[in-house]
Amino acid sequence: MMPEPERALLCHVLETPGEAIPAAARDAARVFILDTLAVGIAGTAHEDQPGIIAAASRWGAAGAATVWGEGTRLPAAQAAFVNAFQAHALEFDAIHERAVVHAMTPTLAAALAEAERQGGVSGARLVSAVVFGLELACTIGAASRGPMRFFRPATAGMFGAYGAVARLRGFDLAKGAAGAGLLLGQIPGTMQAHHEGGMALAVQMGFAAGAGLRAADLAEAGARGPEGWLTGASGFLAMTEPEHDLAPGLAALGRTWQAQALSHKPFPSGRLTHPVIDGLQRLRAGETIDPASVREVRLHLPPLAMRLVGRPLHDDLTPNYARLCLPFVAATTLRFGTVGLADFTPARLTDAATLALAAKVRLIQDANPDPNAVVPQTVEVQHATTARVTVEHTLGSPANPLSREARIAKAVSCLAAARRPRADVAALVAAVETLDTAPDLGALMRAASG
Repeated sequence: MMPEPERALLCHVLETPGEAIPAAARDAARVFILDTLAVGIAGTAHEDQPGIIAAASRWGAAGAATVWGEGTRLPAAQAAFVNAFQAHALEFDAIHERAVVHAMTPTLAAALAEAERQGGVSGARLVSAVVFGLELACTIGAASRGPMRFFRPATAGMFGAYGAVARLRGFDLAKGAAGAGLLLGQIPGTMQAHHEGGMALAVQMGFAAGAGLRAADLAEAGARGPEGWLTGASGFLAMTEPEHDLAPGLAALGRTWQAQALSHKPFPSGRLTHPVIDGLQRLRAGETIDPASVREVRLHLPPLAMRLVGRPLHDDLTPNYARLCLPFVAATTLRFGTVGLADFTPARLTDAATLALAAKVRLIQDANPDPNAVVPQTVEVQHATTARVTVEHTLGSPANPLSREARIAKAVSCLAAARRPRADVAALVAAVETLDTAPDLGALMRAASG
């Protein structure tokens, strides 16, 4: 018999009418669809992207779905894999801070691949599928009450991919449960890739997106997974998040919507670096700080920041490592005023003045009892005086959101940074902002493929 938490989640995802989604949640979903597509297009410039496409092409050549920014067509699961890789490869994709899950990345990658494979899917149906995929991934991710043991953006994210696909296919409760159980054998990744700062993190996000399509295909073919896929003795939570509390998330279903809890990443670095970047920018705006005069930078950080971006500075930095290295990111902000895609090029990664300043950054763990807290973070810079600021709400979060102008500017920078740079973001913006009235996804996919 299916446990009640599994039943409640699947009923919400599969049976709630699309009309029940409030306008604010649909608006938020469209905002982050644009962000994710733009970041995914920028990800075509990642040095490992050609190899990822080559590998995915060997898994099947029939083209049902589009690789964002490329126009290449691959089987749906392979296209979802590549697109999720691209969207996470530059550490620029949106995040749900409470869940610590980049839920939109695998959810949108799988949903668009499935919609292309089906054909004839309206924009409103796509938005609804994305919203409900986010409900599943973020409710599960936010249940954690312990430190991250597996790579939660991918492990919880795969449920978002599956929820969106199952919604698009119109699965009933029995078939939805059959496929959800088949995700357990595809749990995509531990934290080892994060510790080492490797590109495998983005590959794991690709695995998450592909897993959603594979599980749906198997369920449609009659395969069945365990019914206690989430709360069973060896279910997802027991294995990956043994310290958890699902009750608040279940109680919130249909009352609050996870799409409205997503956060933009205004900087292409680990989310836990963003309060420090914001804090340093505030200090620079308030007084003149000559990087050459800085004696020490002290960062007071919650445990999650220490674990995820508190890695030591070392010689021979790679872009993947540096994006999650807070000393490097903080020094870059002090020297150049911000952190952008160009700051992870070889010239910047070996810049002697930046590395010397990074060596002066001291990380101090605070007493925050929440192992999943992003903020508050306190930044102190010792130079002629001591400047100090505490960041309570991360820039880009619902409590400190980006303006529309800033969101569009980010999309422009992403398209300009792609392997095949594009100067005009207008078609992509228009296609996303009119999705709820679009009879099909033609305009969106033309704009996304370039």
